[in-house]
Formats: sequence, structure tokens, C-alpha cells
Amino acid sequence: MGHAHFTLVAVKGGLLYCGRMRAFFSIRVHGRLVQSAVGALAVVAALTTGCSNGANITLQAMMDPTQAAAKNGDPSTDGWTNSFLTPTGFAMGIQSAKLTNSSDSSVSFTIFDQGTGPPLFTRLYNSPTKVTIASQSDIRSGTYDQVELQVVFYEADIQVADDMNTLHPRRLRYYFSDATDPLINQTNQAVNAGDLLLSNNDFTDLPTNGDPSAVGTTGTDLRWINQTDGSLCTPRSSCSGNANAPYQGDTSFLAGIFSGYPTVTIPISAITVDSSTDATFAAVVVANAENLFFYNNTDSNAPFNYLSSSSSDGKIDQPCAHQYPNCSDTDNPGSADFWIGPPAYLSTVTNQ
Repeated sequence: MGHAHFTLVAVKGGLLYCGRMRAFFSIRVHGRLVQSAVGALAVVAALTTGCSNGANITLQAMMDPTQAAAKNGDPSTDGWTNSFLTPTGFAMGIQSAKLTNSSDSSVSFTIFDQGTGPPLFTRLYNSPTKVTIASQSDIRSGTYDQVELQVVFYEADIQVADDMNTLHPRRLRYYFSDATDPLINQTNQAVNAGDLLLSNNDFTDLPTNGDPSAVGTTGTDLRWINQTDGSLCTPRSSCSGNANAPYQGDTSFLAGIFSGYPTVTIPISAITVDSSTDATFAAVVVANAENLFFYNNTDSNAPFNYLSSSSSDGKIDQPCAHQYPNCSDTDNPGSADFWIGPPAYLSTVTNQ
């Protein structure tokens, strides 16, 4: 009986991929040159750390208007009654999203990153509707127990009342990072961290999720707010107030509320991914937004009467500029403030 004689001639090439080596050898069988691919050779663990694999992640979000926001209101030292409204819609401008590990900063996987471009616009609705923010494949090996979002701004759809007590839908946006915003008066203007902006007109349609340039035809003319009397101003340098700075709310108080921003860290049930994982995970971030919008109620009337000439709601540093009961200059009331508080976040992860 004949015997096959195998003689290793040379390693012609090799490809290292996550946890495996696919090596190509040339061998001779009975003197004949044969190409052979030998796969699944073991590689030391150090070479597999952080490798990608067949695991995928889809990041989704939704608004829950029935669960309380994290913090809202002011310290109530201004003499006004704190009132709260649940927005009819809520949006975020997200610069990046990652999976991370709370005890090991070296474990990180980027779901998306806008780099130097505008943030990804994500609109959530006053309903259980889930909105897909982004998807990414080949999660790097590791154990992840939190989602990190870099939030550039929050935006709330609020109802604003006029003299006839008619409600008007407006968009109120709060920035946590310096940014260039394509929605400000239809031009790209620079915004400073801490700025609050309000749309100058009622909106009839809204920006499209995921596309910061796909704006609606109305309600996109976001403008700064004069801290002297609450009127709107554009450009930013035209606003009245201290050093011509626009209204930023009670920044010392808000700094405590928004501690850690622009990074928002949301715990999740731990998921462990290695080179053999072949699964699709869905991470759903829920923004609890009940009573997210705060305002000083200056006239004891339930709506936010910002457009009313007989109310001082939202008039900032001139709360007694309009005559109404129980207000006079001698009362020296504090500023008639309004802003968006942060939502309370929770997140679930499922293996689909």
C-alpha cells in the first residue's frame, strides 16, 4: 500500500482575524504542489481582546410621558409658583453613542459618532413609538453594562397661550455644548453651551429623524431669548442682558441638575460579547418626560401665557412689566423663569 508523504514547503501567507488564524500553506503530496487553507488555529487570548465578531446592536429610543422627569423646577425662592407641563414631543441632538463598561474604561464600542458634523436629530413622540437612532455591526469583544450618549441639546414641544387663551405649539431647545445650528432663523449660527432658544412661529411639521438638514417649513426659526423681557432675538449678539448675553436660565442651579452633561450615562443589563457571539441586541433608551417643562406661573393661570400681553409668564427679568393682580415693583419678585429639565432615563437590552 502506498503512503502519502507530506512535506511542508513554505508558509505562503496568513490572515489573522478575531480569535482565529487562517494560514495558507504549500505542501507536496507525492511530489505534487498543493495549496491548502488551514483555519481555526488557536491564537493567544491577548490577540483576541477587543476583536469584532458577529454581534450587532440597534439603538432605539422612546418617550414616556407618564413617568416623572429626573429633576425640574427652581429652588422656589423667587416668590413664584412653580408649574410644570408635559411636552407633546421631545427631541435630542446626539453627537455620539457608545456601549461602555462602568468599571473598565478601556471597554468601549462606538455605535455612531458624528465627528465634527451636526448632531443626529432624534425626535420622540408622546406615545409608545420606538424610534431607531442607529445600528452597528461587529460589536467588539467585552462586557458592556451602560450606554453613553453625548447630548448636544434637548428640545421640547410646548404649548404657549396668547391673550385669547389659544394654545400655540412651539419648540424650546436647551444646549449643553457649543454648536452650529442649521435651524436658527434658517441659517447656520453658533450657539453657546447653556443657551435656551424658542421657535418664533408655530410649527406645522418637524425635522426628520436622523437628518439634521431635513427641517420643516415652519417652527424651524429658533431664536435666542432676551433675558430682560423674554422677547426673541437673532443674531445672538443682538440680545439684551448682561454683556449682551441671551437668557440661559438659572445657570448656577441648572449646573447641578445637568451635572455630567453633555455625557449621559444610562445603565443597562450587562451583555457579554466574545468572538463566538452571533446575535443582534436591541438597546431601548426610555426618556421619562412627565412634567419636563418648568415655568414660573406668575398669574396662577394653568397655561404658559408667554404670548399674552396681560401676563408676565416668561418675561424673565421684567416680571412686573405688565400689570396683573398681586404683582408690583415693590414686591421685588425674582425672575420669571422657564426651561427644560432633564428626563429620567432607563434602558433595556434584548437579544433579538
